[in-house]
Amino acid sequence: MATITELEANIDTRHAQLMQLLELTAQQEFAIEHSHMNELMRVLSVKQRLIEQFVADSDRFRGDYESFAVPPQVSGVHRVKNEDCNTMHRELMAREAACQETLTTNRNQIGEELARGEGARRAADGYGKTAGKSRPQGGGLDLSSD
Repeated sequence: MATITELEANIDTRHAQLMQLLELTAQQEFAIEHSHMNELMRVLSVKQRLIEQFVADSDRFRGDYESFAVPPQVSGVHRVKNEDCNTMHRELMAREAACQETLTTNRNQIGEELARGEGARRAADGYGKTAGKSRPQGGGLDLSSD
């Protein structure tokens, strides 16, 4: 069974992790907005490891909290920090959803642009093949009258 001190330490850790995750999310949003995909991949890699640690710490906190027969009384400072954690987590989830939506929209737009470009390339290739063939004089129509 965890002690109150351990619960408070876990709240401090989770609070710091969420602050870092929100900072990384700001970097992620910037990378998406400016189409810096290499930077986006770097940020997501760092963020993924931190998310995994946050989830593990949150699960441990929940288990430790639930192990008390009577709900534990953490300090007022830590109660406020825990409420801040909940608020930051909701903000993080909303911003993640917005990033996902933006990336999906960007991907669809790029796909449409590529499709249009591919269609234009095929048309140009087709025109190039027919333009290179020799045509009979007069455009190939027999205009003589018999």
